[in-house]
Amino acid sequence: MTRVATIIAILLAFAAGLFTQVLYQRWNPPAGETAPKVALSDVPRESVVTPGQPHRVTYMPLAEPAAAAAEQAVAVPELLARDVDKIRALTGKQARVRGRVFRVGRSAKSNTYFLNCGPSREALTAVIFSSSVELFEKSRLAPKNFENKDVELTGQIKDHPQYGLEMILENPQQVKILN
Repeated sequence: MTRVATIIAILLAFAAGLFTQVLYQRWNPPAGETAPKVALSDVPRESVVTPGQPHRVTYMPLAEPAAAAAEQAVAVPELLARDVDKIRALTGKQARVRGRVFRVGRSAKSNTYFLNCGPSREALTAVIFSSSVELFEKSRLAPKNFENKDVELTGQIKDHPQYGLEMILENPQQVKILN
C-alpha cells in the first residue's frame, strides 16, 4: 500500500509542477519581449482605483508589434500562374497569383479539393481542405465550379517536397473569379 501511495504522491507532484510551468509561461512574456508601457494619462479615469473602493479591472488591447505593422504595409506581389520560378522564389511569403484553373480534383477520402493552375505537375496547386469547403459553399463558391475559370488567388506560397507548389485556401475571400 505504501508503494501505491508513493507513486500517487510522485504523480501529483509532477502534475503540480507541470501546471505551475504552464501558468508561468502563460503569464510571463519571453525574455526578449516586454509588455508595452502605458502612460497613466492613457488609462480611462474610471479605471483608476482610489482607497476604499472596489478594484475595477479594465483591459486594454496590446499595441501591434512594429514588425507586423510593417509587414501589412508591404504590397503583396502579383504573379501569373505560369511564372513557376517567380512563384517558387516567394515560398513562405504572401502572394497574389492570377491564372486559369485547368482541373479541379477532389479526394473522396478526405473531401479535399485541388485546383490545378496548369497542365503540368510543376504548376501551382491551390488546396481547399475539408474544414474550409463548407465556407466556400456557403459563399456560393463551390470548389468544383472553379474549373476552366480565370481566378486570382491570394495566400502564402508553400513548396511541398512531395506535391510541389501549393497555396492553402482557408477563406473564400482568398479567391476572386475574374471571368
